[in-house]
Amino acid sequence: MRPFLFLTALAALSACSVRAPELDATLSVQSRNAEWPELVPLGPLLAGTEDLDLDRNSEIGPDLQARAADLRRRAAILRALRLT
Repeated sequence: MRPFLFLTALAALSACSVRAPELDATLSVQSRNAEWPELVPLGPLLAGTEDLDLDRNSEIGPDLQARAADLRRRAAILRALRLT
């Protein structure tokens, strides 16, 4: 039983590796040297939601409702299929 626990703990510890060379290789030099983005409070960003373009939303709404109805129709067809 002890070897099993030891191997399980060793596997869990090895999964916590900080190095990921396959990910590091995908970064460009410009990305590596870039500054970190500035963190800003979320409250003022959320307070600006009243300024959204309501005309654009009124055009998109019916389209989204039609797409949702089509997805519901397709889901009903898939639920009705008998999988054997």
